[in-house]
Amino acid sequence: MERLSDTARGYAVIKAVGVEPTGIIDRCAAEGLEFWGAYPEDDYTLIFRTRLNKAQTVLGFAEKCGCELEILEKRGLPIEAKKLRHRYVLWGLPVVFLILLVFSSLFIWKIDIEGNSTVSDIEILNALEDSGVFIGSFSPNFTSDNIRSRVLIKIPELKWISVSVFGSRALIEVRERTDIPELLDEDEAIKIVAEQPGIIEQMKVLRGFPLYKKGQTAAENDTLIDGAVPSSFNKTELMHAEGSVIARTWYEICAVMPLEYNEKVYSGEVKRRFALIAFGNRINFYRNSRIFDTNCDNILRKQTLGIKGFFELPIALVTEKSRFYELETASVSEETARALLEARANKELRSKIGEDGEIISAEFTFSVIDGFAVGTLRAECRTNIAAEEKMTAEEINAALAAGEERNKDD
Repeated sequence: MERLSDTARGYAVIKAVGVEPTGIIDRCAAEGLEFWGAYPEDDYTLIFRTRLNKAQTVLGFAEKCGCELEILEKRGLPIEAKKLRHRYVLWGLPVVFLILLVFSSLFIWKIDIEGNSTVSDIEILNALEDSGVFIGSFSPNFTSDNIRSRVLIKIPELKWISVSVFGSRALIEVRERTDIPELLDEDEAIKIVAEQPGIIEQMKVLRGFPLYKKGQTAAENDTLIDGAVPSSFNKTELMHAEGSVIARTWYEICAVMPLEYNEKVYSGEVKRRFALIAFGNRINFYRNSRIFDTNCDNILRKQTLGIKGFFELPIALVTEKSRFYELETASVSEETARALLEARANKELRSKIGEDGEIISAEFTFSVIDGFAVGTLRAECRTNIAAEEKMTAEEINAALAAGEERNKDD
């Protein structure tokens, strides 16, 4: 294989014929002329290479070295370029492509949005399109102030927006308005109910009227702290009940998994298909658009033409790679299944009782039924079962009526 530098600069292949053809090599070395790739074709013939611009100098050594020299061929980029010098289309295509590339960079072919969390990209893109920013729009016509004012009017949830253009890429940065936190309405009728059943161990009542005491058992959805506080002298007062109720609770969590399952074993066979997307139109370089086979993983890769972070053209090469596999039956040991199920059940228990919850005791049982591993976790915990709930109109009216009746009796 020829060296890349030799091909770029060009070289000539020379044949020397004579009684002592190696004399030409000695002469080139004495004159400091570069040569390489010398090999004898027979006892009287030698083939070697030298720089293209030194070939005529080497030919001038023929008489002094007592041999005949002949240039067999000339190779390299200078020779190929000379062949193509009259093919104006080939020379013109790069120029035309460069002009199109520069002209295309004046249009927006990609829009990136950053900084939004509650407002969707689609909503922002629709507002931008109404303001003149869309795929294919002419970027020199953009006026940041006009775009900013129009988008903020259409999307009041945004408090700030900026439009930056990098070649054919538009970067839209937004900042959303921060909602003012709702103040606690102390007069709103809110009660505290039991989120789950348990035996009450501790109650901390900050506001409201407690209906349970330590040691009592509360059922799910029972009212623990009422938002209606009775009074012997005034009418019943409605308020936002606040407090915590720590109770002993019990959980039973069951987890199941098969001991045998299908596992993918890749065969090593890979097939690729290519397609071109240009200005929204897809051109497939294959006949069939269906997936090669059901037993394969398909990986899609899209490469957009352009310079990353500066501009992108609406032209992309799509590569679909399919990796074939066979499904084989695999199994997991009972010990491994037990460990997995126990870890899964403990994680579920922790999510139920929360970070502040305490596990008093826990017992995990394991069994295998019809090829399935079954794990059951039974645990006694200590956790806060209090949950806020808005009082209904019927409850409010009943509490007020009971208060009036009580005041009449007094």
